[in-house]
Amino acid sequence: MRLYFVRHGKTVWNQERRLQGMTGDSPLLPESRQEVANLGDYLANTEFDAIFSSPSKRAIDTATILSEHNQHPKEIIKKTELFEWNLGIFEGILIEEAIKKDPDNMHAFRHHPELFWGNPIGAENLADVYRRFRKFMTWLAKQDYENVLIVSHGAFLSSSIKMITGTPIGELRPAGVGLDNNTLSIVDYDGHDYTLVQWNERHG
Repeated sequence: MRLYFVRHGKTVWNQERRLQGMTGDSPLLPESRQEVANLGDYLANTEFDAIFSSPSKRAIDTATILSEHNQHPKEIIKKTELFEWNLGIFEGILIEEAIKKDPDNMHAFRHHPELFWGNPIGAENLADVYRRFRKFMTWLAKQDYENVLIVSHGAFLSSSIKMITGTPIGELRPAGVGLDNNTLSIVDYDGHDYTLVQWNERHG
């Protein structure tokens, strides 16, 4: 099974450098819609057995554009397991403000998510995020699919994809680098192991 992971297109809050998280949301930028369409054109000849998306509108809109540009469009299937990392009371505030409020924890979130302690702000910890990702992946592994498109979020996918492909936990986000907006990462699953084939590549 080949899994095509896409981080949603750039949003207004991405541009403003606000934390969106699970419940925060903002619309895709007009120019981002065209970039997503370009990625859709790149994937146009790939016939997906299913297209899954986080229920967040920014992800659904991205998945919809990708499907509309595919030669074999599919209905978007929403999965709550694909929501972005819940950041509690920090959702919607500027990243700089969050850093001022909790510098050590925000540094951990960007550089060492395994050390991020979300409980005081009502946020998820890495174990919570990975638990729901594993739940989805365990279900997906039982399906008779060849190609699957999955649209989700930066912090969620950056950590989860690397964990499932065996990246050491301390190297999930080296130098704070995660997934860029509207990028494609590909993982192959052979029935036993997950192999990272492509990471954070832009085609739009």
